[in-house]
Amino acid sequence: MKSRLIIILIIIRLIILKGLLYGEDTLRLTFAGDIMAHVINLIVPDYTVIYKNIEDVLSDDDLSFANLEFTIDESKRVSGYPRFNVHRDYIKAAVDSGFQVFSVANNHIYDYGIDGVFQTVRSIEFLKRLYDGKVYFSGIRGNLQRGFAPEVINIKGHRIYFIAVSQFLNRLEKSPYVFLADYRNKEAEEEFLKYIRKIRKNADLLILSYHGGKEYYLKPEREKISFFHRLIESGVDIVYSHHPHVLQPYEIVKHNDLRKLILYSTGNLISGMIKSLKPGNSGAIVNYTGDSVLFTVTVAFTNSGPDIKNIKIVPVAQYKNPEGYVVIDKMKNLTGVKDKKNRALTGDEYYKKRLKIINRVLTEQVHE
Repeated sequence: MKSRLIIILIIIRLIILKGLLYGEDTLRLTFAGDIMAHVINLIVPDYTVIYKNIEDVLSDDDLSFANLEFTIDESKRVSGYPRFNVHRDYIKAAVDSGFQVFSVANNHIYDYGIDGVFQTVRSIEFLKRLYDGKVYFSGIRGNLQRGFAPEVINIKGHRIYFIAVSQFLNRLEKSPYVFLADYRNKEAEEEFLKYIRKIRKNADLLILSYHGGKEYYLKPEREKISFFHRLIESGVDIVYSHHPHVLQPYEIVKHNDLRKLILYSTGNLISGMIKSLKPGNSGAIVNYTGDSVLFTVTVAFTNSGPDIKNIKIVPVAQYKNPEGYVVIDKMKNLTGVKDKKNRALTGDEYYKKRLKIINRVLTEQVHE
């Protein structure tokens, strides 16, 4: 009788432990691609319409991440390619739709020089106050006396460090106001890995947003793969990358018996880059820049550290809605959509084909 009671107690304890690991002590994080600001995106009267069809995904997690590829300067007019600038209402729409965490380190953050960076910092501070500190940014600074500290996110009893860096800038080789780490420069690479190892011990979960790599390539280059693996070995739990404007494979990496995640490129979430591209060595042809995926990642916090438990993939695409505005929708919904004259804008076969292509790209093997 006593032995049976002991067995029952052990089973109950295991059930409780399992619940802690896979239930309460987990975080669900959604990673999206680039939020661009081409003219076709800026003319939408109500920016929240852009995200309406994916709000359910963004509301069913703990944090949603995106890369903002522009400056945020209220003193200048909004502007599309090649020098991007938006006003705060463009970001507010993304936040109101469910995004909370943003990278602002990328090649376009210096489109308007130092002043553009300073104005973006001011806009970030404004948005943080507006949302009571529940919006997070990383990648730039306005004060050289302050180092590039991680953005600290305290959620569900866990301390998350979020860091955003860019490989390069468009107008300068480097700037002290933008966090840069170029893996093609071995000295810069080693310095950055040293920085990662230094800060890792203070975080329960370390997420790195990296903007770099070759544009329009469907596979990451060897140097990038090697660098991302070194980031994992140095303490990064999730590498979240963008800049190629097309999807690339993702990889689960085992490190110290824990699963880590590398998203080599999350493509474009919203942009004006949905027209055909000329075929070339990059392999980026019709609408690869219009395909994307929302990666919802479940992270479990164990005694050994954070462990990637599950990845839910939601394929999405950019398309012109019946009103003529470019918006985002799930691919499964993009069948039989019609315009005001009842003409079909999309069809089953087209998006079935795109879905197969996405699945093939995402599952391609990566090799160092």
